[in-house]
Amino acid sequence: MDTTRLYGHRYQYKYIGGIAMFKDIRFTAMISVVIGFMAVLLSGCASTAVGGGAGSAEKALKITIPGEPLTIDPTKSIETNGGAVIDQVSEGIYRRDANNKIAAGVVDEVVKPTDNGTKYTFNINKDAKWQDGSAIKSEDFVNSIDRQADPRTKSQQTTSIQYIENFAAVNSGKADPSKLGIHAVNDRTFTIKLTKPVPFMNYEFTSFYPIQTSAIKKYGSQYGSSSDKTVANGAYVITGWNGTNDSWKYEKNKNYWDAKNVKIPEVDVTVVKDNNTAQNMFNGGQIDLTSLTGQYVKENKNNKNLVVTETGRNNYIYFNDKKKATSNENLRKAISMVIDQDQLAEDVLQDGSIGANNIVPKDYAKDPKTGEDFTSEMGDQAPTDTTKAKEYWAKAQKEIGKDKISLDFLVDDTDTEKKLAEYVQGAVSNNLKGLTINIESVPHATHVTRDFSTDFDICTVGWGPDYPDAQNFLDGMRSNNTINFSKFKDQQYDDLMNKVDDTTKYDANQRWDFEKQADKRLMSIAAVAPTYQASQAHLISSKVGGLKWDAMSGQSGKLQYAFWK
Repeated sequence: MDTTRLYGHRYQYKYIGGIAMFKDIRFTAMISVVIGFMAVLLSGCASTAVGGGAGSAEKALKITIPGEPLTIDPTKSIETNGGAVIDQVSEGIYRRDANNKIAAGVVDEVVKPTDNGTKYTFNINKDAKWQDGSAIKSEDFVNSIDRQADPRTKSQQTTSIQYIENFAAVNSGKADPSKLGIHAVNDRTFTIKLTKPVPFMNYEFTSFYPIQTSAIKKYGSQYGSSSDKTVANGAYVITGWNGTNDSWKYEKNKNYWDAKNVKIPEVDVTVVKDNNTAQNMFNGGQIDLTSLTGQYVKENKNNKNLVVTETGRNNYIYFNDKKKATSNENLRKAISMVIDQDQLAEDVLQDGSIGANNIVPKDYAKDPKTGEDFTSEMGDQAPTDTTKAKEYWAKAQKEIGKDKISLDFLVDDTDTEKKLAEYVQGAVSNNLKGLTINIESVPHATHVTRDFSTDFDICTVGWGPDYPDAQNFLDGMRSNNTINFSKFKDQQYDDLMNKVDDTTKYDANQRWDFEKQADKRLMSIAAVAPTYQASQAHLISSKVGGLKWDAMSGQSGKLQYAFWK
């Protein structure tokens, strides 16, 4: 699945061939578990096919999204479809500007921390308002983040806030949420105290969202379950979504502090799960922008309307560590080694993705001394070797005590996920006699639910990054991480990641070395099986400008920057 972070980023997030996770977890951002962050992440935006000419600025932008959001509560959402909506209707402490750079969001400016890099003091923009025109106050941030940390909320989107002072005690139920290190100084000023310096915290602050305090009191756990139970503070207001329907609208938020720079006043959104349907709608002028995957990217390679962007979203396979067969290291190695990641990407997926040989993606994390790419320094950590795979499989059969083993492979019911699963099924069948892979293709929401309950033998997962550090991906396999759906636990790995995490004791160069050691440990025991590093492809009308994607963008893009040419 693909999660966005998980599933996709971060609102991709991020972003999982299964889950398309939104932003939880610095793994950020978006779940291919999936969950995901592996399959399709957020879908793109589109405009009516008849742009240009007099009055074109008033025309609705027509876009698609590949699935229904589970929730648009920003303190709970951890999958890409929800993240796609949240990107349009909510704004955090910071935001990413039209060029995808960190910029002030609800607050006045990007600030520097004090107290040895652990304390941030924010002043809310005096023009920042909710969609009803009421002022955004410090209590809206404090109550939102306190609620997110409160175990009674059961939020799985907590990685970004885990650095806040007293988070562990609050989230475990040992301390009251009021003890969390976020406090209101007055209506427009609030502070956040961290337990240690966090070098990538500015990226995390983009997903620190306020929620209107009165709305939390009114709707409780139902907040974000429909458009009438959601109060926007972003560029758009969502209307017409009842929580299950497959079309709705974004209408320009007239009370958004930067409303004057939002050029398109209305966006019509339609859920379109099928690539062929999306392509035909685009060609027929029914939509202006949509995302494509698989063969449809290849078919449109000469289409001037096609835009392909390399992403930092990596996809891999999780093994259920609670089951005897899939907890076996030799079985994991055998499956990983029959996967030819380059063949998978180039000949099967055919969507611009590249083969992945590490849990960390290529061209993403850089050596603080030399600037060299993390994966370049690490080399191929998931080699293809069918001869060795057969040897490992023979060892696994003896250790497990069975000559024949059948595993269920949980994937999303999307084109990309199905192709990936069929490829793995075939590679295993051709090389590992006695091992059978049964594909379970289910709706994305079902995949996400089963991921969190570890209801699978093996499953697809994808992660879209939240910040440019290898830790964002390595963290996901720590035993205490909420997106470690496999329940994998290795003390040596945890100990190394604890050192990576200790920014008070270790500098950037030392952290880099620990990250490399942790990565080598993780991959040497095949804790995950990398599959591919995703690209995202969009068909976008030549009459639409202002939309840019980068390695950490969600598939939808930030529609507030779109304009009619």
